[in-house]
Amino acid sequence: MQVLTMRGMHIDGVVACVPQNRVDNAESLAELYGDEATKIISATGIETRYLATCGTSTSDLCIACAERLLGSVAAKPEDIGAVVFVTFTSDRIMPFNAAIVQERLGLSKEIPAFDMDLACSGYAYGLYVASTFAKATGRRVLLLDGDVQSAYMSPYDKSTVPVMADAGSATLISCDGGDQEWQFTFYTDGSGKDVLKIPAGGSSSPIDKDDLSYVDYGTDGKRRNIDIYMDGFAIFRFVAMDVSKWLVRFLTETGESAQTIDFFVPHQANMYMIKKLARKLKFKWDRTWQSGDEVGNSASATVPVTIAKNAMHFLDATQTSKVLVSGFGGGLSASAGIITLDPAARYEFFQYQDSTSESEE
Repeated sequence: MQVLTMRGMHIDGVVACVPQNRVDNAESLAELYGDEATKIISATGIETRYLATCGTSTSDLCIACAERLLGSVAAKPEDIGAVVFVTFTSDRIMPFNAAIVQERLGLSKEIPAFDMDLACSGYAYGLYVASTFAKATGRRVLLLDGDVQSAYMSPYDKSTVPVMADAGSATLISCDGGDQEWQFTFYTDGSGKDVLKIPAGGSSSPIDKDDLSYVDYGTDGKRRNIDIYMDGFAIFRFVAMDVSKWLVRFLTETGESAQTIDFFVPHQANMYMIKKLARKLKFKWDRTWQSGDEVGNSASATVPVTIAKNAMHFLDATQTSKVLVSGFGGGLSASAGIITLDPAARYEFFQYQDSTSESEE
């Protein structure tokens, strides 16, 4: 196992948001599952989800978070040394979202700014890459992580509808962490590339008119080739068999355990899955941060969303906390990081309102 170490890093803040459209699963799943809807909610543990309205983009959500974060920590545009944007649902195939961020936030034109095309494993990847730029430049780095999965989701697909959601986030990273040490590791198994995918739309399969038509898959529902396909059982098996053992090895390699780490922040695939994973790693449920039951599975953004929702309530106000973050999903791919969270940093979670909305929750 390859363990990568970064020293002296600090998270200045994490701000996350969900869109304004709140979906009650009890109501929405009744149309797909009928009397079985209650069982599905019980199995996944996801009671509500948030979906973007048509025209609200991934960059809209993340930039709204970045504006709040930069304003709250008094960061000026010239303080930002790089922009890293983690998403698999960029606003357009071209240009990349980080370019949109540079313009809209008025950042320097002479900084690295780029996207990382990852799904559920993306946040720890982003933390590591952003940290390397913070270390190299000596300046703060803006890490954005978000997805509007609903743009690629069939409303009739029984695998994705119960769990998938939209969200955005912004994390600000600096070199003000003193002698603190962060450790990361990564995992990729391309043999499972077809268990979570969008079949049409890439250079190997350009979209044609047939890809826009719904195909009936019987008990699995209907979807188009431009929609997300997920083999839920294969993903569960990957997490239960491969990821759990890999994370145990990571803790062993780093000399850490559920006794030395304060909190576990996993990707919120579904509540049943992360409860099983926490049990394998011997983390008590009250030390496993959660958000998926309330906001759904928003791909890699679930990790910063969960941090933003929980940090202000659970961090020890007198000292930094050691946290294990991990994401896992499409690729197949997984990532993990042992990082520190400062109670004095800025944490905020809010509901995004588009220009047509009149009020904010």
